[in-house]
This record gives sequence, structure tokens and C-alpha cells, in this order.
Amino acid sequence: MNEATSQPTRQEALALLDAALGGLRFPAECVPVREAIGRCLAAPARSRLDLPPFDKSAMDGYAISAGAAGDTFRLRETVAAGQPPPAPLRAGEAVRVLTGAPVPPGTGEVVMQECVERDGDTVRILRHGDANICLRGEDLRIGDEVLPAGRILGALDIANLIGCGLTHVEVTRRPRIAILTTGDEIVDDPADLAPGRIMNSNGPLLHGLCRMRGWDVAMNEIVRDTAEAVRDALQRADAAADLTVLSGGVSVGDFDFVPGVLEALHCRLLFNSVRLKPGRPTTAAVAPSGKPILGLPGNPVSVFLMYHLFVCHVVERMSGAPSSYREIALPLAGPYRRKSKDREEYVPARLTAEGRVEPLPFHGSAHLHALGQADGFLILPRGTQELVEGAVSRFMPLPGGFR
Repeated sequence: MNEATSQPTRQEALALLDAALGGLRFPAECVPVREAIGRCLAAPARSRLDLPPFDKSAMDGYAISAGAAGDTFRLRETVAAGQPPPAPLRAGEAVRVLTGAPVPPGTGEVVMQECVERDGDTVRILRHGDANICLRGEDLRIGDEVLPAGRILGALDIANLIGCGLTHVEVTRRPRIAILTTGDEIVDDPADLAPGRIMNSNGPLLHGLCRMRGWDVAMNEIVRDTAEAVRDALQRADAAADLTVLSGGVSVGDFDFVPGVLEALHCRLLFNSVRLKPGRPTTAAVAPSGKPILGLPGNPVSVFLMYHLFVCHVVERMSGAPSSYREIALPLAGPYRRKSKDREEYVPARLTAEGRVEPLPFHGSAHLHALGQADGFLILPRGTQELVEGAVSRFMPLPGGFR
């Protein structure tokens, strides 16, 4: 195991991860567009159609030929959306076209029906206006890029791709994540609770966060506090998953076996602590297989935050997707002071109705309940101990639904 960089900042830790991952990417696969929601495009999606696919009317009106003389025309027919294109216009003819209907070849203008006086089959133009024609291919031409590689497909994207004639798209394979929750004190069943035991919240938390992003969870296990159990779990996780995420066991306690096991397995250690609060013991390594391993602290708030800061970054990097990390500048609702200023600190906070950041009562990194009320995190830079009311502050909003 190589010597890790000593307590990097968040940005330095991300740079170490990026350098270690290099060009490592999830393989691509072709899937039906209708089943591609939430997937990451592995290659640009290109239109198979001209859009619009034909010259069509932008409104209900009357099609007349370009340069038509006079203001009185004979109504030849009515064409609605979905009908085939009508025959070309002849001199003195008009065709009534409804919104979205194909216009006759040679049409120079669709006169709004409000600008027309009609008497049986005779149409009199009262005034002219815009052409009111959507021309074939004015939005997209065959072969034009519809969406770039790296795009995480949403519902509007699916509709757009289908509208462009695509039935299948090339996406990255769903990431396979192994979740290992370490600790002799952890139980899944309330019936197993006893003095000194606690419920397993980290495993379900990580599982839910991964599934909400559409990732596959290849393993989700409690691992007992022995070197043998940790070693066995890491080896099985490396075989089953693209990324292994541990919670707990990464600090320097007597029963924190993860660092030693990583060394025994000849993993390359990138860092074994970060200059963050919460989350200092966060660890990153690369297995001999080339697959990344992230070790998160055991406290739930740290797990939640480190998931958003590091786990998402690794998966997005391997997917070729842009970073989902966001920061916005907002005023602080009231004064805030912290005890220590030696690390960048993330404090659960909510947004007030006035758009200000209000830190929540927070009792430390085991206080999971506070996160249920948070809209994101107030970020206090290293070296900043106190902020006054109204101070422009850094705020990391949580993606919608990712509480």
C-alpha cells in the first residue's frame, strides 16, 4: 500500500481520485429509449428525422401560394394534422389548414383565420401577417446531435429522443455498488437489539441513495469487526461490484480493521483522512483489480455527506457524466459561530421562505434526524469561525428527493 496523501482538502481528494481513476469507465450497452430513464448516455444521441419532418402550419388558417395576386381565393379543401400533404396550390386557390397540418407545396403564407372573411367556398384576405409556417428541419436535421454524451436522461429527454425517431440509445451500464456496513454493534432486526447494539441505518441509507440514482446494489451486508470478516467481504465485493463503499471501521480504533486489510490486500491507498467536518476519517483506495474503494466514517451524517461529496463523484466520473455537485451563494438567516475553524465544515441547514440559510440544531455526526429537516448544508470554509446575519454564505443544496 502506497503512502497516502496526508489529510487533503475536498478538492485535493477529488483530484487524487480523478488521477487514480484515469480513463476507467463503465462499459456501454444499447437499451430501448423507453427504458433509458435515469441512464447516462455513452455517446451523443443524433436525430434520425428532420424536425419538423415536413412543412407544417403554425396555426389554424388558410394556405396561399407565394406571391399570390389579389385578396380573393377559392377554398379547395381542409387539411387537419395527421393527414397526408395536399397537392400543390394552383393559382387562385386556398387550402384551409389546421395547426400542425402539412401545408401544400408552394405555400408562401398561412393567413390566420382571424384575418380572413369566408363566404362558402370563397375566402377573402383582410390582412396579411407572418408566414406562420414551420419549415421542415428548422429545429433539427437528420444527424444533428440531440443530446450529448454524459447526459443523465430525464423524462423530457426520453420524449425528445422518441420525437427524433430514436428507438434505442447507447448508455453506460448501470453502476454496481457493494455496500459493507462494519461493526459488531450493528443489527438489522429490532428483535436483536440489546444493550450496546444499534440498528443498521447506514446500510439502508446508502442502499436507498444508490437506488434513487438508478444504480444497482450488488451487495449490502453487515460485516463483523474482525480482520478476516473484512477481508472476505472486500474480496467478494471486488468480484461483484464496480465500486465498494464501506461505512465504519476506517478510523484508528482497536476494532477499525479496514486500513490494515486494505494494506494486506495490496490496495493502493489514496488518502485515509480528509480535511472536512464531518467525515475526517474518509478513506479512498484502489484495489489491484483497478476498482475504487471508498471507506466512509460510521456516523450517519458523515455517511450521507460523504456519499454526496465522494461516492457520487466517483460514479459520475466512471459514467462520463458531469458532476452533480452544486453550491449557491445565499445570505445567512442569523449569526453563526462554530467551535473550531481548522477544517471546512458542512452544517445541516434549511432554506427560509425569504431564501436565507438557517443552520439546524445539530448534535454531531450521529444526529441523523437533523438531516430529515435539511434542504442542504451550510459550508464554512477553513479559517472561518463566525458568520454574521446576512453574510453571503456557501450553501450546498440537496438534489430533490435525496433526503
